Amino acid sequence: MEKSEWEIAWSDCFNVGVPEIDEEHRKFISRVNDLNKTIIGGGDKATVERMMDLMLKEATHHFWHEQELLVRWKYPDTAAHTATHAQLTTQFARVMKEIEESDISFVWALKGLRLKQLLVEHLLKEDMKYRDFLREQTGYTGQ
Repeated sequence: MEKSEWEIAWSDCFNVGVPEIDEEHRKFISRVNDLNKTIIGGGDKATVERMMDLMLKEATHHFWHEQELLVRWKYPDTAAHTATHAQLTTQFARVMKEIEESDISFVWALKGLRLKQLLVEHLLKEDMKYRDFLREQTGYTGQ
């Protein structure tokens, strides 16, 4: 597969207008890219597992942070957004378990692509909902 299929290129369309959240999103995308590079490069299982563990910890913190802000902003769909975070965390943990149970790097590569897909879908669908809310309802620009 081509390199572009494995990497997520940051785009301004991912920005939600909240610098601290945008930075966390950039960092998480970078982590997914690093994971995929490690898998493609033949990284060992222990390294892949450490990287995924770190990603899960950072994602959990990010979701908590984002949810705190949504409550502060009185975002009307906070509960639904929180539920999507729980689903995403469950899916992420499932992918981690599948990698832990597999010794085949091809399976790891497929799982790395799945993480990329989950992240991009969440950014482009779910996080854009509150971005639009902030812009339309509160005039918030992140400054």
